[in-house]
Amino acid sequence: MSHFDDIKDLYRSSFSEHGDSPAALLTPKGRNTTRYSAIDPFLRDDAYTVCDYGCGLGYLYEYLKKSPQGEKVHYTGVDMLPEFINKCREKYEEANFFVVDSNELLGKNYDIVFSSGVFNIKTDVNVEVSKNYAFERIKYLFQITNDVLICDFLSAFVDFQQSNAQHFSVQEIADFCFKHLGRKFQIRHDLLPYEFTLIVHKNSDIQKPENIFVKK
Repeated sequence: MSHFDDIKDLYRSSFSEHGDSPAALLTPKGRNTTRYSAIDPFLRDDAYTVCDYGCGLGYLYEYLKKSPQGEKVHYTGVDMLPEFINKCREKYEEANFFVVDSNELLGKNYDIVFSSGVFNIKTDVNVEVSKNYAFERIKYLFQITNDVLICDFLSAFVDFQQSNAQHFSVQEIADFCFKHLGRKFQIRHDLLPYEFTLIVHKNSDIQKPENIFVKK
């Protein structure tokens, strides 16, 4: 049975209790800037577009605005919770924010697609069904990126797992990426101890006979 309504209620309740703070996003310890730092190597000095899939309260946009390339970014944030989107629109009138449902198509491509925390909660009582949903959405997000997809996960390398939390092993993400996305990817387990980040490039063409990745 799908848990999307329960997930929205969970975030809605947390936002009502904690207001505009990391705690509202179920990350009371913050550390968002550490998560967001994975995007730094891919920011540009010329104009570029970013889609923040599961934007929450827009903290990635705040992070990008403070970067040296912040003036060049054309940012779009999407989330399934209307309360989050309304708050983002109130704070950042110059950016684009939209409410989307769990399977909605976004209708355009972006240079960078970033997704943080979206797949941390089980969406179904059946673990396989829940993970398959995550994999299908990740495949879709990869379709709409021009350059790179960045997505983080709760790691299986932990001492404790909450009952509704969804943890992935590095191996299953690596296998999925190789089979369905591409060969040119990184898995970073060096940002936070209980999470890891997948960075996968859209272009993984191989130059023969040198057997190196083709440079753009």
